[in-house]
Amino acid sequence: MPRQQLNRALVALHRELESGAAIEAEDREALLQAVREIEEALSQGEPGDRPGEGGPLSKRMTELIEDFEASYPQFTEILRSVSESLANLGI
Repeated sequence: MPRQQLNRALVALHRELESGAAIEAEDREALLQAVREIEEALSQGEPGDRPGEGGPLSKRMTELIEDFEASYPQFTEILRSVSESLANLGI
């Protein structure tokens, strides 16, 4: 279930980015890089060492949420969903 939730959140994030949302190029690239890393981790098919505790990508998403919260509130809910799913998967 967490993997399905993560996939839905990633699709929503892609849609938001493709919608032409006003976002600085540097911030857009940071999001796209995080998505690439998440997709790479998922393609390896292995959950993290400690599901439910989060791993490096989960922590990175938490940092992105803090950075984006004020400037890009439209991304906050999606990023929280991604972060929660990553933590549940231990990624």
